Amino acid sequence: MQPEPNNIGDTVNRANPIPPKFPLPEPASNGSWVSALRSLVLYIGLGYLLLRRWDLLLVIFGILLLHEAGHFIAMKYYRYADVQVLFLPFIGALVKGSKNEISQHQSIFILLAGPLPGLLLGIAAYFFDTAHNGIAIGDIPLQLIAQSLIWANLLNLLPVYPLDGGQLLNRVYLEEEGILSDIYFYLSMTLITATVCFLKFYILLAVPALLIYKYIRSRSITKLDKELEHAGIDVYTSYEVLSDEDYWKIRAVVIRQTPLSKMLTRGHLTNTIPMKTR
Repeated sequence: MQPEPNNIGDTVNRANPIPPKFPLPEPASNGSWVSALRSLVLYIGLGYLLLRRWDLLLVIFGILLLHEAGHFIAMKYYRYADVQVLFLPFIGALVKGSKNEISQHQSIFILLAGPLPGLLLGIAAYFFDTAHNGIAIGDIPLQLIAQSLIWANLLNLLPVYPLDGGQLLNRVYLEEEGILSDIYFYLSMTLITATVCFLKFYILLAVPALLIYKYIRSRSITKLDKELEHAGIDVYTSYEVLSDEDYWKIRAVVIRQTPLSKMLTRGHLTNTIPMKTR
């Protein structure tokens, strides 16, 4: 008598479900504004301790705010998500946001939207002050404000990363992810480090250190994106429409590419990462 075939294993394999992806936590509605406000308070507080003059501090802050407002408005115009302004004591400020794809034309517009308005306003204020034989706002001459606007924004256009001029050069002419971009970045970091040491303002050595860390991390993310694209996964899709299967594939790739995860999960990936059976 021929034994009946045992189909239990086959049934389990065919019915092996892929677990659902984890739900995203609800984002804090005012989180970005809280971060911006905290950085602003810290910037003004430390700035006053350094300058001891509110009028001069407000002039510097006004120049900085005008510059970053240009970037902010341009990024909003091109529908960036999570656009946020952060003020960095002793350094300046930055505007950050996220968007899956952006053209070269849009990059140029966003980068120039910061320095050009301040530069043009400074030139206009310079000639206005000259025509009226010198004007003062409080104890600060308009001529000083005009020259500060001009020079601050001209310096920002220098071809040194991460200044706007440096980012413009990197994005438009150096292909960002190529070897020329890497060489250019590390030359910029060397120049910044040498300048900080020359000025003996050693606390600013944290700037190139953080930029190098961020750069290395971004290269890791780029490598991860390429592996995901090679696996046929759309890395630009939103989390809401990402399939459960692609979620677990992404998770496996991330664990494989992350050094800490490699140490924690070595030899256990097959037990923790669900795989769809055929």
